[in-house]
Amino acid sequence: MNIRPLSIEDLSAAKGLIMQLAKATGSDFHIRPGQLDEVFGHMQHHPEIYLSLVAEQDGEVVGLLSLVFYQSWFHAGGTALINELIIDQRVRNRGIGALLIDAAVIEAKRRGMDEIEVGTEQDNDGAQRFYRRCGFDLTYVLLGMDFDR
Repeated sequence: MNIRPLSIEDLSAAKGLIMQLAKATGSDFHIRPGQLDEVFGHMQHHPEIYLSLVAEQDGEVVGLLSLVFYQSWFHAGGTALINELIIDQRVRNRGIGALLIDAAVIEAKRRGMDEIEVGTEQDNDGAQRFYRRCGFDLTYVLLGMDFDR
C-alpha cells in the first residue's frame, strides 16, 4: 500500500470515489465538467491550506483523504480538518482508512498543528466507530448549514 499526495492523473479515480461517497450519503451531488480540475488547481496553488492524499494498491487508487489546515485564535499552532475520507467500497475494512489517517496525523504534526478534527453525519455510527478506533473522541458538536445552489 502506497500513501502519497493526489496528482492530476488521479482525478478520474478521485471522481469515482467522490461519487461513491455521494451515493452512500444519499446525496444528489453531481460533478460538472472541469470541476475537479478547477478544485485541484486551486488546492495546488495553496499547499499551505490543502492536502489530498491517496492510497494506492497495485497501481490503483483505492482511497482518498482531503485535509484543510487553518489557523484560529484558540489553537495558535493551527488545526487540521479532515474534509473527506473515502475508501473504495470493494476494499473497505482492510486498514486503508487507518493508514490514510496515520499519514494525515503525521503531516499535521509536521506542520505544527495543535489538533486534527473530523466530522461525520450524526447517524453514521460506522464512521464514528472507525474514527474512535483511530484515536478521535467526541469533543464538540459540529453544526452545519448547507446553501441551496
